[in-house]
Order: sequence, then C-alpha cells, then structure tokens
Amino acid sequence: MILELYVLRRLLLGLVFACGGMALVAVPCVLVHAVHKVAGIGMAAVLGYVPILLLELAPYLVPIGFLLSVVSTYGRLAADNEWTAISMAGVHPLRMLRPGLALALALSVGLYLVEARLSPSLNYQKRTYGKNTAMQFLKSLNPGRTELRLGEFYLSAAARDPVDRNLFRQVFLHLPASDDEPAQTIFAQEVQIAVEGSTLSVDLRIPRWADERFDMRVGRLEVRMDLDRMFGTNDKERLHWRYQDSGELAGRIERSEALLAQRGPDALAGLSHEHGVIPRTSLRDASYALRTRQSLALICPMFLLLGMPTGLFLRKGSQLVALAVAIGYALVYYIVSMRIGKLLSVNEVVPTWFAAFGVSVVGALVGIVLLARAARR
Repeated sequence: MILELYVLRRLLLGLVFACGGMALVAVPCVLVHAVHKVAGIGMAAVLGYVPILLLELAPYLVPIGFLLSVVSTYGRLAADNEWTAISMAGVHPLRMLRPGLALALALSVGLYLVEARLSPSLNYQKRTYGKNTAMQFLKSLNPGRTELRLGEFYLSAAARDPVDRNLFRQVFLHLPASDDEPAQTIFAQEVQIAVEGSTLSVDLRIPRWADERFDMRVGRLEVRMDLDRMFGTNDKERLHWRYQDSGELAGRIERSEALLAQRGPDALAGLSHEHGVIPRTSLRDASYALRTRQSLALICPMFLLLGMPTGLFLRKGSQLVALAVAIGYALVYYIVSMRIGKLLSVNEVVPTWFAAFGVSVVGALVGIVLLARAARR
C-alpha cells in the first residue's frame, strides 16, 4: 500500500506540472484567439474570455498531461532501479499499475462529465459572452474612441461629439449582410448608435454610397441590427444539437432515427431543432459527436497502458526520448481520431461508433501487448 501511494503521489505531481506547463504554453495562443473573437471590445473582455477557452482545452490538456506523467513516473522508477527493487521484493510488477489505473479512472469520469454536460453549453456561452460584452462596451464607450469593430460590423470616424458620446462625425461604416440586404460600405456625415435590448440601432445622417458605377446620397437612414443574430445567440441557435448535453443529444438522435425508420427518407423534411429532432443531413455528424464524447472516457486508461511500458522500455536512454514518444502517441491519437475518424464517419466509410472508439481500442490493445512484454523483462 505504501508503494502504491508513493507511485500515486508521483503521478499526481507529474500531472500537475505537465498540465501547468502546457497551459502556460497555450496561453499566448489562447490570447490571440480571444483577441480575434472579441476584437475591438477591450482588454478586460479578452481577459474574461481566456478562462472559458482554457476550460474548453481541458479535455485535451489533461489526457496529454496524464500520459506525460505516466511515462515520467514509471520511467524514473526504472531508471533509479526502484522497479528492479520492487520486483526483487516479491511484488508483482503489475501491482504498480493500480495507482495509475485509479487515477486514470478518476480522470476519465471527470473528463466525461465535462465533455458530456459542460462543454456543449460552454460553446454557446462563448457566444453569449461575446454578445454581452459587446452590449456593455457599446453602452459605455471610452472617451475619444473613434473606431468600433464587432464581428463584420466596422465603424471609423474622424471625431465624436463632445457631449453625446454615441454620436460620431465623418464616418466610414461597413454593415454586414443580413437576410434581405447584402453587405454595405457607407460614408455618412454623422452616425448615432444606441443599444435597445439586444438590438443595435444605427442612425445615419446624410449617408452616401459610392463606387465606380454610381454615387447615391439620402437625407437619413436608420439600420437596426440584431446582436443575437450577429453573435449566434438567438433561441433558434440555442436549440442546435451541438449545444445539447449528451443525454438530450442521444434522445434527439433516437427520435430522428425512429422517424426515418417509420416514415422513410422524407420524415424529417420541414422539421428542425425546435421540434427536438436533427435534420437528416446532420444526423451522422450528431451521432459521431455523441460517440466522441463517450470515447473520451477511454483516453486516460489507454494512455496508461501505452505510457507505462514506454517509460520502462526507454529507461536506459534520456527521459526526453520517452516524453517525445509519448507526445507522438498523443499526436497520432488526436489526428486519427479527430480528423481521419470524422472524415471516415461523415463519408459513411465506417460506422460512427468505430470511427470514435476504434483508435482507443487499438491503442489499448497495443498497450496491453507492450505491458505484458515489460512485465516479463
């Protein structure tokens, strides 16, 4: 029991250092992504967006951190001859697998709950966060600011009214396309903006449209833009299958497949996410997404089976070699699972369950073979 606790402590310490190090490396990339998503709103909005993105990365960072911890821990046991001493003491080598297995199962439960329940709503919350910070930003513009950028909406002015901060003068304006209007580039003498609920009202005075074909001016024009539509946070979008937890998603897939089986290929025609079903064109994507959420529970046990013998086999060389091999395992897994597996599933080359679980099962079988060889040495 003392030996197992000793190994478990080393695994936990290695996990903390590996995940912490990867998180620090990821922060610059996360900041760049956050700036891109909430560009023009302000640094406070960017910093508030970063924790959401880091939490979204957890299902990827934690399994890799666990793999690196496993390789490092068992590789160090072998390099320091502690593994040999344990074997000579009459302790079966596979007994040392139990601390790693306990940690792997605990991580698997946590990762599955995050991916099945938290991550879907987190994807929608990112959009809601962008909309809410944009609304707050528009309601309290900093003095002297003459440039605004919200997604495809862009405003640049020569000056602002000293009394009415929401009044811009000599304005260049780009309005994104809507359902019934194409994207427009407009010059205006003055532009007054206001936020009413989730609607951005843009009042243009003496607007002018000009290009090589024509030059048109009018006295006044008011444009109303739905921020929910701009940021994808309307009720219709919230009901999309991508933002449902695994229980709700499984129910929608089952209802949709039942309707197709009972009424034929046209059963879902005219139905959408508001009806609690999934369009036929998206049904396979939804099924694959559900299976990948479930397959997350197998990653840590598979990485344990691969990482433990890798650390033991490469004990005589530099530990950097073992860690490099571990990173190679992770890259192969994510590339095959997330890219090739999805491609094969969408094109109906293999069943969705095989595309999602196949890599984990094959990796676990390879790990069992390697572990058996390591135990006999």
